[in-house]
Amino acid sequence: MKKRLPILLLLLFLTACGPIKGDYRIIEKPALNRSPLQGRWVVTKIQTVTDDSVDLRPVIGSDAIFAPMGALFNGQRIENPTYVIRKGKTDYLMKVGYNKTKDDVGIAGDNLFIIDIYQDDEKLFTVYREKDDVAYIDIYGNLLQLVKTKGSLDERQLKNLMEQAEDHRTYYSRVPGK
Repeated sequence: MKKRLPILLLLLFLTACGPIKGDYRIIEKPALNRSPLQGRWVVTKIQTVTDDSVDLRPVIGSDAIFAPMGALFNGQRIENPTYVIRKGKTDYLMKVGYNKTKDDVGIAGDNLFIIDIYQDDEKLFTVYREKDDVAYIDIYGNLLQLVKTKGSLDERQLKNLMEQAEDHRTYYSRVPGK
């Protein structure tokens, strides 16, 4: 009897764990119908400088426009950008990225959304969104504050702005193309 008990238990498990019949579908990643930074933003100030070899003063006052089919920053257009979104602790991100605390940088929130913006698998820049209307853009390892000025643009406005912007690419990430 002792020898048959493990065999009976094994048979019971094998018969109880059969495949379930039903309709299986692969769940696809949803497409974003809006940008995580949707709208028009303006660079208001330099938040923190970690690399003073680049003069960032000309960038202050520049528009940053983000939409699903295009983005504009500092007169440069990005057609069909890809937005990669993560969330992280502010203190950790500032310590690792800038060797500063969130208080040193002047960010109040405990968490930030990290939005990497790519075109053709090449990273152009990173934006840290603190609130719906306040974000920080990383330019060559320096943080500049963005303030939202308009919720969204209609398709015609965006198309006109995209046509006026330059087609060349500037890689603002610390390591261009990464």
